[in-house]
Amino acid sequence: MGDRAGRQCVLALLLVLSCSPAAGAEVRVQVLETDPPSPATLGHWEPFHLRIGYEADRTIRVRGDAFFQDKRVTAISSGSPRYEPGTGEAYVWLAYTEAARVDKVVVTAEDDVTRKPLAQTELAVDLAWTGIKQPEAPRARAGWVERLRAENERRSKAESAAYMNRPVPWWEGVLFSVAIWAGPVYLVLQVVLLRRYRGGWRLAAAVPAVPMTGVLIYTVYAYQAGSNLFPLILIFTSPFALLYLLGLIGVRHVVVRNQREKGTAVGAP
Repeated sequence: MGDRAGRQCVLALLLVLSCSPAAGAEVRVQVLETDPPSPATLGHWEPFHLRIGYEADRTIRVRGDAFFQDKRVTAISSGSPRYEPGTGEAYVWLAYTEAARVDKVVVTAEDDVTRKPLAQTELAVDLAWTGIKQPEAPRARAGWVERLRAENERRSKAESAAYMNRPVPWWEGVLFSVAIWAGPVYLVLQVVLLRRYRGGWRLAAAVPAVPMTGVLIYTVYAYQAGSNLFPLILIFTSPFALLYLLGLIGVRHVVVRNQREKGTAVGAP
């Protein structure tokens, strides 16, 4: 029996014998191998790799969560591509940049659409991250690590390409345009209304200027700090500020029109 055939037989046997209580008979996961083996001491950003066997009757995603003394220890971890129905292997890695201890890893298979957990398996480990960059040559990795990593990259690229090539609904383009242009339009409209309005109307127009000034200061600070996400908060908040000003214009228009109909003299806006 060849190495590949033997590996497939072992995988099938493990999947038959292992079944998470939450999984029923539809989805199963099992940790087949780790690199490095436990116990292990790892350095700054040095990953702990897990080779996982799965059997599923639907499309799933697989994630790994680290624990120490039954408390979750948030880790830097690999994202999960979609794994199609059937039997196969999944790949997960965990890493830390600071000192950390892990005594248990929980592997969860989730429904791709609902993200509902379908199956779990636990692996007792003894892992310690020093948080120190290793000066020596990197640890030699098992052959399956590069094989599964390359497969995950292929799956992720295919998933991304499918998303980018999907038919884009018309409303998505509209929302994107609104989000991009709301900021500049709001800034111009805010200045115009503060210059034109008087009295209580000017005070009402100044309401969004207070929080938006804080947003602008944060945006400039984030830009100077080199963040590539510096406009994100401005993009999310500007549409609400713009809607407020447009609503204020509509209300004032109605009030002024009613006053004119009643013969009440009003000043120019």
